[in-house]
Amino acid sequence: MTATLRQAARKSAGAALSTVLGACLLTAAAVSAAPTAEAATTCGGTASIYGVLPDGRLTFSTITPATGALKKVRVGADLGFEPRAMATLDFNTVLVTSTTGALYRLDVLTNNESLVLERPPVKIFDSGWTHDKLTYDGHGHLYGTAGGVLLQYLVSQPKPTGSAHIGQRKEIGSGFVLKTLTAAGDDRLLATTSAGALYSYKINSDGTWDRDDLKPSGWSGFDQVVSPGGGLYYGRIDTTGAMYWYKDANPADGSGTDIAYHNDTPVNTGGWTQQLLSAQPGTFSCTTTADPLDGHDIPAVKAAGRDLMNKHDGGAWNSTTQWNCLEQLWDKESGWRYWADNPNSTAYGIPQALPGSKMDAFGDDWRTNPVTQIKWGLSYIDGQYGTPCGAWTHFLNNNWY
Repeated sequence: MTATLRQAARKSAGAALSTVLGACLLTAAAVSAAPTAEAATTCGGTASIYGVLPDGRLTFSTITPATGALKKVRVGADLGFEPRAMATLDFNTVLVTSTTGALYRLDVLTNNESLVLERPPVKIFDSGWTHDKLTYDGHGHLYGTAGGVLLQYLVSQPKPTGSAHIGQRKEIGSGFVLKTLTAAGDDRLLATTSAGALYSYKINSDGTWDRDDLKPSGWSGFDQVVSPGGGLYYGRIDTTGAMYWYKDANPADGSGTDIAYHNDTPVNTGGWTQQLLSAQPGTFSCTTTADPLDGHDIPAVKAAGRDLMNKHDGGAWNSTTQWNCLEQLWDKESGWRYWADNPNSTAYGIPQALPGSKMDAFGDDWRTNPVTQIKWGLSYIDGQYGTPCGAWTHFLNNNWY
């Protein structure tokens, strides 16, 4: 199975970003026409997804948000019971129900180079958990459906051991006959129906709920839809094992008109054979500020770039060597100018994304916000080359990356 998924992983997210040096990109007209930055909305993070294969083995996958490229797949041991629904609490804790109504806690020791459980699955409840779907919003609320009823529970500990830590059962409502269900944020749910409708639910503090109909049709092919937050959605097609990704520019506006479809760059066209999938919640998020970075202040932009690079992937790139590679790379590509517009292609921005619209995954202000562009560029480099020096070496050898 590992080989199947890895062989299905896309080796390249698309064409080269740019073959023209940054100094050649910027004419006087292009500089004077630089779009003015307004309120800045930037996104960042990663997408981590647990799953269970038909043979009962646990899987862990990570996806590069910038391009949708599959970055890592790990396969672990057989769970030892027949699973029915699952919800990820955090990077090393997963809840799974069984077909007999039991609820188990999986304690992941590592999901880096291998996927290893710290101990055998811990049975929290012997019965009563007959949910066909389960999802966790990352803010203390576990949601599930059973017989068309939507239920909410409070999870008060990161490693729940019983009713003292998973309680305050609340019946939200009936009529929730859904094909897929995933948490998209704090008390926000995303769901699809068998007819292909895409719904967004906001669960209020008093237990009432509001529904927005994002799309009336077009989503019937997905048997699994998951979200790591920030308006980033992944859908798996059962018949082919393909995984597609989408970015909702504003997941709280109640509209699906601003959902960007990236069907031309799927995560995979096959290989996703898991019978269950669950994204770690809140690992991808967006923030808005009315005081954006002055993109014309190149030293300030570079300082922001180095800070973001140092923090990327838990600080794995925090070194002068990696910074020297990144600085030289984007000096060549764009001169660190957010409005760098390649006259010979549709490449745009500091990282010269091709086309520039790809950066919408990290913010709808990708045309004017250097932070959005930098975050996208770092994610792209991570998924394609592993490190800034890997990207710089490729650039030196090929004059593009």
